[in-house]
Amino acid sequence: MLGRVLAVTVMLGGVTASSTTFAQSDAVAGAILGAIAGAAIATAAVPYEQREPLHEYIVRENRPSYDYDDDDEVAVGREMPPGAYESYPVPEQYGVRDHHYAIVNRRAVIFHPETRRVIHVYD
Repeated sequence: MLGRVLAVTVMLGGVTASSTTFAQSDAVAGAILGAIAGAAIATAAVPYEQREPLHEYIVRENRPSYDYDDDDEVAVGREMPPGAYESYPVPEQYGVRDHHYAIVNRRAVIFHPETRRVIHVYD
């Protein structure tokens, strides 16, 4: 990997990568970038000042609740369990771009739709 420069900048809400000689076929560089992107997604959070406004928005939307037997699995940092729940995109103004929410056991759950990693649960 000598001669290759991989510059990665992690920003709140996303990952930006650039390189002078970055080749898409470089599996090692791709794995590194994927790990960094995954870590950025896993550490995303609903901004404190947006938590109540987002919760109010979700309550107003009045979406149906999905009943899940093992409520312990629905926690921050864990993956949403597979199931028949509907998910809905979180509007951009609430500070968690590219995330969805679902209602599980009558609680709003914010998660990333690709990884299903939970970033916030409203009680």
